[in-house]
Amino acid sequence: MTLNFITDTDTSESSSDGEETSDHSSFNEEDSLEEDEVIDINEQPVFDSSKEINYKIKYKQAFEEVISSDDVYILNLDAHKIGQSLRIATALSNFTCNIYDIDTECKSIRVSLEHEKKIVDVKFGSSNTQLSSIVYTGSEDGTIKLWDLRIKEKCVSVFKDDTDAELKPLSCFDVSCDGRFLVAGTEVFKDDAFLLFWDIRTTNLLGGYWDTHQEDITQVKFHPTEDKTVISGSTDGIINLFDVTQTTEQDAFQSSFNTNSSVANLRWFKNKNEDSIISCVTHTEDVQLWHVTDSSPYSIIPRDAISSSMNVKPDLFSQIINCHQTDENGNIMLLVGNDNSRGEHLQSLDIINDGPELSPRSLFKNNKQIVRCSWYDYNHGIMVTGGEAGILNVWVPSNDENNSVDNTGKCTLKELPKVSLKNHSSKPY
Repeated sequence: MTLNFITDTDTSESSSDGEETSDHSSFNEEDSLEEDEVIDINEQPVFDSSKEINYKIKYKQAFEEVISSDDVYILNLDAHKIGQSLRIATALSNFTCNIYDIDTECKSIRVSLEHEKKIVDVKFGSSNTQLSSIVYTGSEDGTIKLWDLRIKEKCVSVFKDDTDAELKPLSCFDVSCDGRFLVAGTEVFKDDAFLLFWDIRTTNLLGGYWDTHQEDITQVKFHPTEDKTVISGSTDGIINLFDVTQTTEQDAFQSSFNTNSSVANLRWFKNKNEDSIISCVTHTEDVQLWHVTDSSPYSIIPRDAISSSMNVKPDLFSQIINCHQTDENGNIMLLVGNDNSRGEHLQSLDIINDGPELSPRSLFKNNKQIVRCSWYDYNHGIMVTGGEAGILNVWVPSNDENNSVDNTGKCTLKELPKVSLKNHSSKPY
């Protein structure tokens, strides 16, 4: 990778793209209602149970853990399968990260990792030698910490940009597929939003970009198989694609995609033709699917289409938690819930023929919280969720209609061997 600090850059292309977003007003939920329609915001969403038969994959809880009795959210999580067990990292709203080892016999908390401010994301190492023992946590305190779970001191490296007297507040980060580089996005700092890059082996700051986003950077993602390719998304509505082997920001900048909204979540996918696909969830709860070679999304799935597909009334409370790939052909599902009351209703929907058509996939019964984050392994059908009640759940496919979970305090991952958790190599998608 070649990357240097930028001193002189012509950013006319990216700036004009960013300015386009100001001409588009944001989505207003009230605009989607009939003028004479009155909505009770306290009304509880009710699922149409007659439609349950249409949900083709049954799930049950294999594990449930209330992380804290205090008012602590699970903001982000990552997981890695090791044989018949799962190792899960949870980033909590109290500035800590807990590492769980869960298997068929017991549950244990390995360590609690700490920051001085909110943890914006958590990730396990991306290379084969790092997968289960290395954990990265990034925080608004301006640091990304590398933790090695095999040694006593645990925190072995700290990555930061100390070129100013004050550290830049990080809002997101990612690790390259070969485990060699880090990239982080920042909130606006002294009138600029930064993309920062580090060499993991030396903790050296390689450089940064600061001319291609006008507002807070909300997402940054390395390509899952190409360590030179990075995308970033921002509240300015722009998704930018970079080739970070180039020596200047101007040369690195490859493409800009205008979402006409505000970017909340980005993911990489590959379709059956091995084409790279970008999914974008906006802050207005719409989904856009992009080919990296196109100037406009090839599919837009609006929030009202998602809400009406959930078989829940009223449908104003739908929220998109994540997009997940369901098979090696690149099929995508949406994990969706609602933010009313405790947000108990949780389900997934399959995107049909690239959208906007959706079909029911799974119900996650006995969910007890508004879900904020998820991890999914399509090889084994395992879903992990965390949310605003501080509950960590592991869900597994099951034909058993009794979707109860053992709440005696014992770990009950007895379903895991039934879905072939052992002797499978993980895939990048």
